[in-house]
Amino acid sequence: MGLIGLLIESFGSLVQHARRIAPMAAGIVWGVASVFVLVAIGRGFESTQRASLQALGDSFVLLRVNRATTQKGDPQSNAFVQIEGEDIELARAGTPSVHTLSPKAHNWFLQVARGGELSRATAVGVDPEYRDIVNVPLLPGSRWFDARDIEQELPVCVIGTRVQEDLFPNGDWQGAEIQLVFSRRADEDTVVRRLTVVGALGEEPLSGDDIYTSQRRVVFLPFPTWERMSSRGFQFLVMRPHTPELKDQALAEIRQALSYRHDLDPDNENTLLPYFDALERGQRIDRVFGGIEIFLGAVGALIMLLGAVGVANVVLMSVTARTAEFGLRRALGCKRRWIFAQVFLEAALICLISGLLGFLLGMGGTALMAQIELPEGFATPESELGAAVLPGLLLLVVSVGAALWPALRASRLPVAAALHGSGT
Repeated sequence: MGLIGLLIESFGSLVQHARRIAPMAAGIVWGVASVFVLVAIGRGFESTQRASLQALGDSFVLLRVNRATTQKGDPQSNAFVQIEGEDIELARAGTPSVHTLSPKAHNWFLQVARGGELSRATAVGVDPEYRDIVNVPLLPGSRWFDARDIEQELPVCVIGTRVQEDLFPNGDWQGAEIQLVFSRRADEDTVVRRLTVVGALGEEPLSGDDIYTSQRRVVFLPFPTWERMSSRGFQFLVMRPHTPELKDQALAEIRQALSYRHDLDPDNENTLLPYFDALERGQRIDRVFGGIEIFLGAVGALIMLLGAVGVANVVLMSVTARTAEFGLRRALGCKRRWIFAQVFLEAALICLISGLLGFLLGMGGTALMAQIELPEGFATPESELGAAVLPGLLLLVVSVGAALWPALRASRLPVAAALHGSGT
């Protein structure tokens, strides 16, 4: 008997027992479709989280210098420390584990004006290296700060998207002049600084609105320019280590470098507080979605296992009903391996056809969900090849498991007992 003959007989047997097979096959169809859709939803959430992280930058840490103490009730135990540009230079010189370091000096929520247009923004002083640490998308025609801006303390700036919308509704920001009102204490005069716009940020919808990381309502200045215009120090800096594994070592080196000038405890981790840790967030995404995939695999395996048990039971019943047929074949010289192959093929075809229908149903469900406007916080499912790997592996295991035992039993039937219609 050739392969084509085996296929014809196997399909004929499936058609003959279709009524008994259908409920069990439906379990496999539903299991494969469910796992496919759930994996696609998980992949959609994961890709959204990763895209949101990459919109900011996935390898930096935003830090605040803090005067941490271990004394209970000390009012200075969590007071921040005002640092200066000299501290950044010391930190750069004494931190071999740090790849790039930049100050991030803030003057929060200042008034920005241009003609009769007004806006609110945070003035942020940074070094040119800031763009090597954090993602700063610039519009065409923009430029970022360079060494000349730093050396000459030029009054130039790069503005965020909300500032553009408020001050330049027509998009004519290139080379324009804006006024930045530096708020001072009540006993000091208000100072208005004029800045030339040399760049504008592009919109990053996934970057979030957290005030410490959002770049929508900002006016970036070269750090020496900010330092000259602002009479106060700053508390924040951004850092990127050479590798993620060196992050803790890099933080320890920065604490050590800053402790010399500010009498800080270099061994107290709270003296350098991470306000945003992109490295830790990336690792958390890996852990969370890795766990979700394992959970989905376990659920899918359970659903498909139940379907496989049903398929194996139906095929065993078919083998029992055809005991005399198999005995006659054996008596006429049919080898055991052909009987094994036929029964194995029947069970495998049930699983594979059911699995294919499940994949089609899952893809249809995923495509339908992609067309529906989902509530805020729900990501669009991604029905990519990776979403089919898990249910595909489960289907392969189920197919082999459901087919192996009935096929072995049929091939091992004693000829004499089979001819008498007994399976024992």
